[in-house]
Amino acid sequence: MLVSVPRPQMPIALDPDGVRRLAGAQRQPQPSRLIAVLERSAFIRDAYGKKQQYVPFAERIVEEKHLAQRSTHGLHFDFALTLCDFVNRPLLTLTGTAVNGELDQAILQAIAEFSGTCKISQPSSIDLLVPDYDDLGMAELSMNPVFCLNPSWQFGLDLGVANEANSQALAPLVQDYTANLPVIAYTDGSVPRNRKFRSAGAMVTSQGHWACAISPKHYVQDTLLAETTGALLALTHAPLDSVLTIFSDSRALVKAVNDLVQGRQRTVKVHHELRESLELRTGRTRAHWVRGHDGNRHNEAANRMAILMSRHFSARINPQLTQSMMTKIVLEELSQQALAA
Repeated sequence: MLVSVPRPQMPIALDPDGVRRLAGAQRQPQPSRLIAVLERSAFIRDAYGKKQQYVPFAERIVEEKHLAQRSTHGLHFDFALTLCDFVNRPLLTLTGTAVNGELDQAILQAIAEFSGTCKISQPSSIDLLVPDYDDLGMAELSMNPVFCLNPSWQFGLDLGVANEANSQALAPLVQDYTANLPVIAYTDGSVPRNRKFRSAGAMVTSQGHWACAISPKHYVQDTLLAETTGALLALTHAPLDSVLTIFSDSRALVKAVNDLVQGRQRTVKVHHELRESLELRTGRTRAHWVRGHDGNRHNEAANRMAILMSRHFSARINPQLTQSMMTKIVLEELSQQALAA
Protein backbone atom coordinates (compact mmCIF):
# COMPACT_ATOMS: atom_id res chain seq x y z
CA MET A 1 0.00 0.00 0.00
CA LEU A 2 1.37 3.44 -0.85
CA VAL A 3 0.45 7.07 -0.55
CA SER A 4 -0.80 8.29 -3.90
CA VAL A 5 2.00 10.16 -5.64
CA PRO A 6 2.32 10.44 -9.45
CA ARG A 7 4.81 7.86 -10.68
CA PRO A 8 6.70 10.32 -12.93
CA GLN A 9 8.09 11.91 -9.77
CA MET A 10 10.07 8.74 -9.15
CA PRO A 11 11.49 7.19 -12.33
CA ILE A 12 13.47 3.96 -11.92
CA ALA A 13 16.71 3.30 -13.79
CA LEU A 14 18.67 0.06 -14.15
CA ASP A 15 22.24 0.49 -12.91
CA PRO A 16 25.17 -1.50 -14.38
CA ASP A 17 25.26 -3.63 -11.25
CA GLY A 18 21.75 -4.88 -12.08
CA VAL A 19 19.94 -2.99 -9.33
CA ARG A 20 17.08 -0.66 -10.19
CA ARG A 21 17.35 2.71 -8.44
CA LEU A 22 15.90 6.18 -8.62
CA ALA A 23 16.75 8.14 -11.75
CA GLY A 24 16.42 11.83 -12.58
CA ALA A 25 17.95 14.87 -14.22
CA GLN A 26 20.00 15.62 -11.11
CA ARG A 27 21.06 12.03 -10.51
CA GLN A 28 24.55 11.68 -9.11
CA PRO A 29 27.03 10.43 -11.74
CA GLN A 30 28.82 8.08 -9.33
CA PRO A 31 27.29 4.74 -8.33
CA SER A 32 24.15 5.85 -6.53
CA ARG A 33 22.17 4.62 -3.59
CA LEU A 34 18.54 4.70 -2.71
CA ILE A 35 17.86 6.98 0.27
CA ALA A 36 14.96 5.92 2.49
CA VAL A 37 13.65 7.14 5.84
CA LEU A 38 11.92 4.57 8.06
CA GLU A 39 9.39 5.06 10.84
CA ARG A 40 7.86 2.08 12.63
CA SER A 41 5.28 1.45 15.32
CA ALA A 42 5.37 -1.80 17.28
CA PHE A 43 2.23 -3.71 18.25
CA ILE A 44 1.01 -7.10 19.42
CA ARG A 45 -2.40 -8.75 19.33
CA ASP A 46 -4.15 -9.81 22.51
CA ALA A 47 -5.95 -13.09 23.15
CA TYR A 48 -8.95 -11.76 21.23
CA GLY A 49 -6.90 -10.75 18.19
CA LYS A 50 -7.24 -7.02 18.90
CA LYS A 51 -4.27 -4.78 18.18
CA GLN A 52 -2.45 -3.38 21.21
CA GLN A 53 0.46 -0.99 21.21
CA TYR A 54 3.68 -2.61 22.38
CA VAL A 55 4.86 -1.16 25.70
CA PRO A 56 8.59 -1.58 26.31
CA PHE A 57 10.19 -1.67 29.73
CA ALA A 58 10.76 1.67 31.41
CA GLU A 59 14.40 2.76 31.34
CA ARG A 60 14.49 2.81 35.14
CA ILE A 61 14.11 -0.96 35.37
CA VAL A 62 17.09 -1.42 33.06
CA GLU A 63 19.21 1.24 34.77
CA GLU A 64 18.66 -0.27 38.20
CA LYS A 65 19.95 -3.59 36.82
CA HIS A 66 17.02 -5.72 37.92
CA LEU A 67 16.72 -9.05 36.16
CA ALA A 68 14.30 -8.12 33.41
CA GLN A 69 13.39 -9.05 29.88
CA ARG A 70 11.23 -7.48 27.20
CA SER A 71 9.33 -10.21 25.41
CA THR A 72 9.11 -10.01 21.62
CA HIS A 73 6.59 -12.85 21.42
CA GLY A 74 3.99 -11.92 18.81
CA LEU A 75 5.65 -8.57 18.05
CA HIS A 76 4.67 -6.88 14.77
CA PHE A 77 5.46 -3.56 13.13
CA ASP A 78 3.44 -1.09 11.14
CA PHE A 79 5.99 0.82 9.09
CA ALA A 80 6.13 3.81 6.78
CA LEU A 81 9.05 4.22 4.38
CA THR A 82 9.66 7.55 2.65
CA LEU A 83 11.82 7.30 -0.48
CA CYS A 84 13.96 10.31 -1.40
CA ASP A 85 15.62 11.42 -4.62
CA PHE A 86 19.34 12.15 -4.84
CA VAL A 87 19.00 15.77 -3.86
CA ASN A 88 17.31 14.59 -0.67
CA ARG A 89 13.77 15.46 -1.67
CA PRO A 90 11.11 13.11 -0.21
CA LEU A 91 9.06 11.68 -3.05
CA LEU A 92 6.56 9.20 -1.69
CA THR A 93 5.76 7.01 1.29
CA LEU A 94 5.17 3.26 1.22
CA THR A 95 3.44 1.58 4.16
CA GLY A 96 3.17 -2.00 5.32
CA THR A 97 3.18 -4.48 8.20
CA ALA A 98 5.90 -6.91 9.23
CA VAL A 99 6.44 -9.66 11.78
CA ASN A 100 9.34 -9.17 14.17
CA GLY A 101 12.47 -10.60 12.55
CA GLU A 102 11.19 -9.90 9.05
CA LEU A 103 11.11 -6.09 9.02
CA ASP A 104 14.05 -5.91 6.61
CA GLN A 105 12.46 -8.30 4.12
CA ALA A 106 9.10 -6.50 4.32
CA ILE A 107 10.78 -3.18 3.48
CA LEU A 108 12.58 -4.66 0.48
CA GLN A 109 9.37 -6.32 -0.68
CA ALA A 110 7.47 -3.00 -0.46
CA ILE A 111 10.13 -1.28 -2.61
CA ALA A 112 10.19 -4.17 -5.08
CA GLU A 113 6.42 -4.14 -5.50
CA PHE A 114 6.46 -0.41 -6.14
CA SER A 115 9.35 -0.42 -8.60
CA GLY A 116 8.17 -3.54 -10.43
CA THR A 117 11.48 -5.30 -10.04
CA CYS A 118 12.83 -8.22 -8.05
CA LYS A 119 13.78 -7.70 -4.43
CA ILE A 120 16.91 -5.54 -4.15
CA SER A 121 19.91 -7.61 -3.07
CA GLN A 122 23.00 -5.50 -3.82
CA PRO A 123 25.04 -4.90 -0.62
CA SER A 124 24.78 -1.36 0.79
CA SER A 125 22.46 -0.24 -1.99
CA ILE A 126 20.04 1.48 0.39
CA ASP A 127 20.95 4.25 2.81
CA LEU A 128 18.33 3.68 5.50
CA LEU A 129 17.77 6.39 8.08
CA VAL A 130 15.95 5.22 11.20
CA PRO A 131 15.00 7.37 14.23
CA ASP A 132 17.03 6.07 17.16
CA TYR A 133 14.30 6.17 19.83
CA ASP A 134 14.39 2.44 20.55
CA ASP A 135 16.12 -0.70 19.31
CA LEU A 136 13.02 -2.58 18.15
CA GLY A 137 13.57 -4.15 14.75
CA MET A 138 17.11 -2.82 14.54
CA ALA A 139 18.77 -6.24 14.72
CA GLU A 140 17.41 -7.52 11.41
CA LEU A 141 17.98 -4.15 9.71
CA SER A 142 21.61 -3.90 10.82
CA MET A 143 22.37 -7.50 9.85
CA ASN A 144 20.91 -7.22 6.35
CA PRO A 145 23.80 -6.31 4.00
CA VAL A 146 21.50 -4.40 1.63
CA PHE A 147 21.09 -1.58 4.15
CA CYS A 148 23.66 0.98 5.18
CA LEU A 149 22.01 1.90 8.46
CA ASN A 150 22.12 5.57 9.52
CA PRO A 151 25.20 6.42 7.40
CA SER A 152 27.20 9.28 8.88
CA TRP A 153 27.23 11.22 5.60
CA GLN A 154 23.45 11.55 5.72
CA PHE A 155 23.13 12.94 9.24
CA GLY A 156 23.09 16.50 8.01
CA LEU A 157 19.92 16.05 5.95
CA ASP A 158 16.80 17.94 6.82
CA LEU A 159 14.39 15.05 7.05
CA GLY A 160 11.47 16.96 8.54
CA VAL A 161 9.33 16.54 5.43
CA ALA A 162 10.05 12.82 5.23
CA ASN A 163 9.26 12.29 8.90
CA GLU A 164 6.02 14.24 8.53
CA ALA A 165 5.04 12.08 5.56
CA ASN A 166 5.77 8.97 7.59
CA SER A 167 3.69 10.21 10.51
CA GLN A 168 0.74 10.87 8.24
CA ALA A 169 1.04 7.45 6.62
CA LEU A 170 1.23 5.64 9.99
CA ALA A 171 -1.61 7.61 11.59
CA PRO A 172 -4.52 5.49 10.29
CA LEU A 173 -2.64 2.30 11.21
CA VAL A 174 -1.99 3.19 14.83
CA GLN A 175 -4.79 5.52 15.90
CA ASP A 176 -7.01 2.67 17.08
CA TYR A 177 -4.60 1.30 19.67
CA THR A 178 -2.22 4.03 20.86
CA ALA A 179 -4.56 5.83 23.25
CA ASN A 180 -4.31 5.02 26.95
CA LEU A 181 -3.10 1.46 26.56
CA PRO A 182 -3.85 -0.54 29.73
CA VAL A 183 -1.08 -2.49 31.44
CA ILE A 184 -2.03 -5.67 33.30
CA ALA A 185 0.65 -6.88 35.71
CA TYR A 186 0.75 -9.91 38.00
CA THR A 187 3.08 -9.53 40.97
CA ASP A 188 4.30 -11.71 43.82
CA GLY A 189 6.86 -11.73 46.60
CA SER A 190 8.89 -14.42 48.31
CA VAL A 191 9.93 -14.37 51.98
CA PRO A 192 12.42 -17.15 52.83
CA ARG A 193 12.18 -18.91 56.17
CA ASN A 194 15.88 -18.44 56.77
CA ARG A 195 16.37 -14.87 58.02
CA LYS A 196 19.81 -14.79 56.41
CA PHE A 197 18.21 -15.01 52.99
CA ARG A 198 16.85 -11.94 51.23
CA SER A 199 13.27 -11.66 50.06
CA ALA A 200 12.45 -10.86 46.44
CA GLY A 201 9.64 -9.69 44.21
CA ALA A 202 8.61 -10.45 40.64
CA MET A 203 6.28 -9.11 37.97
CA VAL A 204 4.96 -10.49 34.70
CA THR A 205 2.61 -8.60 32.38
CA SER A 206 -0.07 -9.83 30.02
CA GLN A 207 2.33 -9.04 27.16
CA GLY A 208 4.95 -11.39 28.57
CA HIS A 209 7.33 -8.76 29.97
CA TRP A 210 8.88 -9.76 33.24
CA ALA A 211 11.19 -8.40 35.92
CA CYS A 212 12.58 -9.55 39.25
CA ALA A 213 14.34 -7.69 42.04
CA ILE A 214 15.84 -8.44 45.44
CA SER A 215 14.13 -6.63 48.28
CA PRO A 216 16.10 -4.23 50.50
CA LYS A 217 17.60 -5.75 53.63
CA HIS A 218 15.01 -4.23 55.93
CA TYR A 219 12.26 -6.07 54.00
CA VAL A 220 13.41 -9.42 55.44
CA GLN A 221 10.66 -11.47 57.12
CA ASP A 222 7.95 -8.97 56.19
CA THR A 223 5.52 -10.53 53.74
CA LEU A 224 3.78 -7.29 52.77
CA LEU A 225 7.06 -5.54 52.00
CA ALA A 226 8.24 -8.48 49.93
CA GLU A 227 5.00 -8.27 47.96
CA THR A 228 5.64 -4.53 47.61
CA THR A 229 8.86 -5.29 45.72
CA GLY A 230 6.86 -6.93 42.95
CA ALA A 231 4.29 -4.11 42.90
CA LEU A 232 7.05 -1.51 42.59
CA LEU A 233 8.35 -3.31 39.49
CA ALA A 234 4.90 -3.05 37.93
CA LEU A 235 4.68 0.65 38.80
CA THR A 236 8.12 1.23 37.31
CA HIS A 237 7.31 -0.67 34.14
CA ALA A 238 3.99 0.99 33.32
CA PRO A 239 3.89 4.45 31.67
CA LEU A 240 2.70 7.04 34.18
CA ASP A 241 -0.39 7.92 32.14
CA SER A 242 -1.47 4.34 31.40
CA VAL A 243 -4.27 2.44 33.09
CA LEU A 244 -2.49 -0.03 35.39
CA THR A 245 -4.13 -3.09 36.95
CA ILE A 246 -2.09 -5.08 39.47
CA PHE A 247 -3.16 -8.64 40.29
CA SER A 248 -1.75 -10.16 43.46
CA ASP A 249 -2.53 -13.14 45.69
CA SER A 250 -1.76 -10.95 48.72
CA ARG A 251 -4.92 -9.39 50.12
CA ALA A 252 -2.76 -7.08 52.25
CA LEU A 253 -1.00 -5.65 49.19
CA VAL A 254 -4.26 -5.24 47.26
CA LYS A 255 -5.81 -3.37 50.20
CA ALA A 256 -2.71 -1.20 50.67
CA VAL A 257 -2.59 -0.17 47.00
CA ASN A 258 -6.30 0.59 46.78
CA ASP A 259 -6.25 2.49 50.09
CA LEU A 260 -3.39 4.67 48.88
CA VAL A 261 -5.04 5.32 45.51
CA GLN A 262 -8.38 6.25 47.07
CA GLY A 263 -6.89 8.36 49.84
CA ARG A 264 -8.12 6.18 52.66
CA GLN A 265 -6.20 5.67 55.90
CA ARG A 266 -2.71 4.66 54.95
CA THR A 267 -1.25 1.47 56.28
CA VAL A 268 1.78 2.12 58.48
CA LYS A 269 3.65 -0.92 57.19
CA VAL A 270 3.55 0.15 53.54
CA HIS A 271 6.95 1.38 52.44
CA HIS A 272 7.22 5.00 51.39
CA GLU A 273 8.40 3.99 47.90
CA LEU A 274 5.01 2.46 47.12
CA ARG A 275 3.22 5.60 48.26
CA GLU A 276 5.54 7.86 46.26
CA SER A 277 5.26 5.74 43.09
CA LEU A 278 1.47 5.82 43.24
CA GLU A 279 1.41 9.57 43.78
CA LEU A 280 3.46 10.10 40.60
CA ARG A 281 0.95 8.31 38.38
CA THR A 282 -1.60 10.24 36.34
CA GLY A 283 -3.31 7.16 34.89
CA ARG A 284 -5.82 5.07 36.80
CA THR A 285 -4.33 2.47 39.16
CA ARG A 286 -6.17 -0.38 40.82
CA ALA A 287 -5.34 -3.70 42.45
CA HIS A 288 -7.28 -6.97 42.42
CA TRP A 289 -6.85 -10.15 44.42
CA VAL A 290 -6.30 -13.41 42.58
CA ARG A 291 -6.26 -16.78 44.33
CA GLY A 292 -2.74 -18.21 44.48
CA HIS A 293 -1.92 -21.64 43.00
CA ASP A 294 -5.33 -21.80 41.36
CA GLY A 295 -4.32 -22.25 37.74
CA ASN A 296 -3.62 -18.62 36.82
CA ARG A 297 -0.45 -18.99 34.76
CA HIS A 298 0.68 -15.37 35.09
CA ASN A 299 0.41 -15.58 38.87
CA GLU A 300 2.26 -18.90 38.90
CA ALA A 301 5.06 -17.42 36.79
CA ALA A 302 5.46 -14.45 39.15
CA ASN A 303 5.48 -16.77 42.17
CA ARG A 304 8.14 -19.08 40.73
CA MET A 305 10.34 -16.18 39.65
CA ALA A 306 10.23 -14.50 43.07
CA ILE A 307 11.21 -17.74 44.80
CA LEU A 308 14.00 -18.42 42.32
CA MET A 309 15.35 -14.88 42.62
CA SER A 310 15.49 -15.10 46.41
CA ARG A 311 17.20 -18.51 46.46
CA HIS A 312 19.71 -17.75 43.71
CA PHE A 313 20.71 -14.39 45.16
CA SER A 314 21.23 -15.85 48.61
CA ALA A 315 23.21 -18.77 47.17
CA ARG A 316 25.23 -16.38 44.95
CA ILE A 317 24.28 -18.15 41.74
CA ASN A 318 25.55 -16.60 38.50
CA PRO A 319 22.94 -13.96 37.46
CA GLN A 320 23.19 -15.11 33.84
CA LEU A 321 22.02 -18.58 34.87
CA THR A 322 19.21 -17.02 36.89
CA GLN A 323 18.17 -14.91 33.90
CA SER A 324 18.11 -17.99 31.67
CA MET A 325 15.98 -19.93 34.15
CA MET A 326 13.57 -16.98 34.48
CA THR A 327 13.05 -17.03 30.73
CA LYS A 328 12.26 -20.75 30.86
CA ILE A 329 9.73 -20.19 33.65
CA VAL A 330 7.88 -17.59 31.59
CA LEU A 331 7.87 -19.85 28.53
CA GLU A 332 6.65 -22.83 30.55
CA GLU A 333 3.90 -21.01 32.40
CA LEU A 334 2.63 -18.86 29.57
CA SER A 335 2.94 -21.38 26.74
CA GLN A 336 -0.80 -22.03 26.95
CA GLN A 337 -1.65 -18.34 27.05
CA ALA A 338 -2.53 -16.58 23.80
CA LEU A 339 -0.29 -13.58 24.40
CA ALA A 340 -0.48 -12.62 20.74
CA ALA A 341 -2.22 -13.82 17.63
